Amino acid sequence: MKNYFFIIGLLISVLVNAQCDIKTNNKPDGNKIKYFNPKPIIRQSNYEVATAIYKNVTTNKYMVSISVLFKEINPMDVKGDLTIQTTSQKSIVLKLINSNKIKMNGRDLTLALFDLDSSSKKNLENNSLKSLFFKMNGKTYGATITENNSILINELNCL
Repeated sequence: MKNYFFIIGLLISVLVNAQCDIKTNNKPDGNKIKYFNPKPIIRQSNYEVATAIYKNVTTNKYMVSISVLFKEINPMDVKGDLTIQTTSQKSIVLKLINSNKIKMNGRDLTLALFDLDSSSKKNLENNSLKSLFFKMNGKTYGATITENNSILINELNCL
C-alpha cells in the first residue's frame, strides 16, 4: 500500500514539474535569471501581447515581462506603467524597468520588463488576469485577457 502512495506522489510531482518549463540564464554580470517563454494573453487585429515571469535569483527580484508583436502597426517602445486588473478587487500598477524593440524571426517585437513588488506578487499568485494596459507613443494599448488568464499564477507557483 505504501508503494502505491509513493508512486502516486511521484507521478504528481513529475506532472507538476512538467508544467514548469523554466529557463535559466547566467548573465555576465553574475546575475542568475530564471524565466519562462512568453505566452499569448491578448490578440488584437494590429498587435498581440504575451507575458511571462522573470526572477533574478541573485537579488530575489521578480519581474513581469510583456512582449508586443506588431502586425498592422509600426513598432513602438512601451513607456510608463503596466496596469493589470485581476479577479481581485485591486488593480496592480507596475513600474517599467526597460523596453526594447527587437526583430525576432523577421517579426517586429517590443519586450518590456516591469518591477513586481511583493504585494502585487501576492495578488498575481492568487488571482487570474482580467485585463492588461500599457502605453506606447502616448496612447494606451491593451484589452481584456482572451487566453492563458492563469499564466502568472502558474509561473509564480513554479518558482
